[in-house]
Amino acid sequence: MTADGTDRPRPAPPAPSHRTKPKVFGIGLSRTGTTSLTSALHTLGFDVVHYPADPATYATLLAGTARFPLLDRYDGITDITVAHCYQDLDLLWPGAKFVLTVREEESWLRSCRKHWERPVESKAHRGQGYVDLQRFLRAAVYGCHAFHPERFRRVVRRHAAEAARHFAGRDDDLLVLDIAAGQGYERLAPFLGVPVPDEPFPHRNRTAADGNPH
Repeated sequence: MTADGTDRPRPAPPAPSHRTKPKVFGIGLSRTGTTSLTSALHTLGFDVVHYPADPATYATLLAGTARFPLLDRYDGITDITVAHCYQDLDLLWPGAKFVLTVREEESWLRSCRKHWERPVESKAHRGQGYVDLQRFLRAAVYGCHAFHPERFRRVVRRHAAEAARHFAGRDDDLLVLDIAAGQGYERLAPFLGVPVPDEPFPHRNRTAADGNPH
């Protein structure tokens, strides 16, 4: 009953607001800080998967659809699993966020050279499916299985240029992040619309060759 003694209906309380969490894709190439990015995204509340190698992911890559079943339960994927198909993911997931990790070119080439010294076949203990998936991704992204510096140089430059063209005028959708140069939460957190955490940015998978995170 109201103050004047009448039984007027009370207004319904406002419906609670729920922020829809966007999908997040790390589309940087190998050795650009993708492992560190994945760890940082976990800290920011995004349950993303780094370089998945499950059979369903491999089947999706072979089909060329970018409809990864993992995205039914995870917030995103990072590394070259999605680096080559970000345009398809942009169409499939409106409002998704894309993070292009980059790195000074000569340092990146040195790290790749070191990483490629270990042949894919040496990882057979992870299963033949992992070996097949990695060979597929390296061919899809770099156009070869072995390390060729000039080819890699062309690939990394083309990848950055094409991403810039694709997302031109869409600064809210693409973040270029140079983790090796010290960029971190101060750029990543605002891009994703979450608070900057009070902790250092993670630097995972450092190599003795160059001391940089990957």
